[in-house]
Amino acid sequence: MSLRKDGSCARQTGIGGLFWVVGLLCVISLGVVLAFGLAGSVRAATGLEAGDLPQMDEPVRVYVNPTSATITQCSTLEMSVQVQAVPGLWGIQYVIRFDPNIIEVVDANPALDGIQIYPAEVFEGKNVFQQANSADNAAGVITYTVTMISPQDEPFFGSGSLGRIVFRPKGQGASLVSFDVDRSHLVGADALAIPTKWEPATVTQTAICHDLYLPVVYRNWRVGS
Repeated sequence: MSLRKDGSCARQTGIGGLFWVVGLLCVISLGVVLAFGLAGSVRAATGLEAGDLPQMDEPVRVYVNPTSATITQCSTLEMSVQVQAVPGLWGIQYVIRFDPNIIEVVDANPALDGIQIYPAEVFEGKNVFQQANSADNAAGVITYTVTMISPQDEPFFGSGSLGRIVFRPKGQGASLVSFDVDRSHLVGADALAIPTKWEPATVTQTAICHDLYLPVVYRNWRVGS
């Protein structure tokens, strides 16, 4: 009987040790996210590249809203990065490319150095670590990375904004606003990648500002009066 009790106790200790190791790995995974970057942590935690992620019936949809728009030379255009029906979102990284000859990003926070976009609203009121928020108008690249850091906060479930971007025109033409899929990731509270469908963002067309015709209209009105 004593041997069976000792054996039973040993097995229970082993199970408890397993839970301890799992908990430690979770802490280490969060540390990796903060220290080495969100994208790197996804690969470290999963051992998979973006193309090898497990398949789901319906991957989470991330897209830019509006899906198409026209911007004039005398106006700006606000677009938002939207996520739809995400389960337990803990961290975000995305890279967006656009044609810098056609449009450029308006700085969302002039008090800081560089050019920023507006932060993700899905994490509003939560403790977060913003690792990157920059727009390179010369290269036409936006980089945004943020992760939650407080274990007391609940991850985000549902649909919402992952950030807002204000563009202004630089030249006439069309620009494809698209995600760099290899560098864009959603991460859950377990530090594992969430399978995601990154939809080609938005074509933005520029047009001549209608205000440019006002002097002609005004002149014709004066002549006819």
